Amino acid sequence: MITIRPVEEKDLDILAEIYVNAYDAFDVGEHWNKKTAHELMQYWLHRQPDLAYCAEIDGKIAGGFFTGVKPWWDGNILFDGEIFVHPEFQRKGIGSALLKKVFQEAIKKYHVKTFDAFTVNKTEHPLSWYKKLGFRETKEWTILSGSIEEALRRLRG
Repeated sequence: MITIRPVEEKDLDILAEIYVNAYDAFDVGEHWNKKTAHELMQYWLHRQPDLAYCAEIDGKIAGGFFTGVKPWWDGNILFDGEIFVHPEFQRKGIGSALLKKVFQEAIKKYHVKTFDAFTVNKTEHPLSWYKKLGFRETKEWTILSGSIEEALRRLRG
């Protein structure tokens, strides 16, 4: 049975390990380690503690979902975040259970209507999973990423 509960500070080490395992399994080009993953989990927990949840199966943490609320021109939105499930527990409904709980809480507490997320598109999963849930790729937006040092060099020139 899947149990969804709020994340506590003491869960972060285990969640960081799960995060690293999940990213290693999908090989999307991001190379997390336990320290950097723990820092990310801590960031999310402190940023929006009431929307940080983990999933347990038989008392063992199997995954987590951290996200935040952002005010927008048409109301609050759930924006970005991290959802991840340990590879050995995937395809058991854990990700769906996490999304359902967090979405319900966000609607109740913040009246959100939209979830905007970033995901990789070089692998079929998780993009296909989000599409199955009714989310679509937004062609109107482009994600930009680059070196701040390079931008500063160009701004000086």
